[in-house]
Amino acid sequence: MNQRDPRRQNSIDPDKIKRGDILLVHTKRSLTSWLIRKFTRSYWNHVGLFVSKDNQWPKWVIEALGEGIVGRPFELKYIKVIRDDKGNIVEMKDSRKFRIAIVRVKDLTYEQRKQISNKVYKWAYEERKYDFLLLLFGMVLHLLSFRKFRPRWLNIKSCFICSELVATAFAEVAGITFGKYTASGYVTPADIAQEAQTNERMEIVMSNAQEKN
Repeated sequence: MNQRDPRRQNSIDPDKIKRGDILLVHTKRSLTSWLIRKFTRSYWNHVGLFVSKDNQWPKWVIEALGEGIVGRPFELKYIKVIRDDKGNIVEMKDSRKFRIAIVRVKDLTYEQRKQISNKVYKWAYEERKYDFLLLLFGMVLHLLSFRKFRPRWLNIKSCFICSELVATAFAEVAGITFGKYTASGYVTPADIAQEAQTNERMEIVMSNAQEKN
């Protein structure tokens, strides 16, 4: 008797996620996430970076959260996956709290993807902190539509917000930018999502979200 492949019931296939892919997140039932979406006028409020090898399971994501730069199991937090001893997916379902999309930068070599993931892993290892000041300051600048301004005292890569973490790694390793505000450091999840939809070098390869602001 043939067993039904659970991946056919879901628009996210963890086995097709590659090292260096970007995770876009819409978080439900979170005031902070709602405020980020309102200020940036976007469906998305958070991003992370996949650091696991292409054929490795479970997949891991490094992200900037309130507690700092940390690693989290994607297959437990953002989508619910059960595998057998050989790594085959036997059961899978969406998270009730998160809607997600997977963004891929095209034409990167495996070595570049490895260097990008290793860079954010190093920042997590160094226990870099979350940049609450940049988050609050950035919201104010969004409100004033004045995102190009950034004081020198904020331009220190000792701590990050989630989108700055990802954008900095891509810029330093591969010269990839996510919109015109990359240089200022005010890259938002909205910027990354916009680039994925309009930049021919990027694409959304998987999503279980129905976008609306």
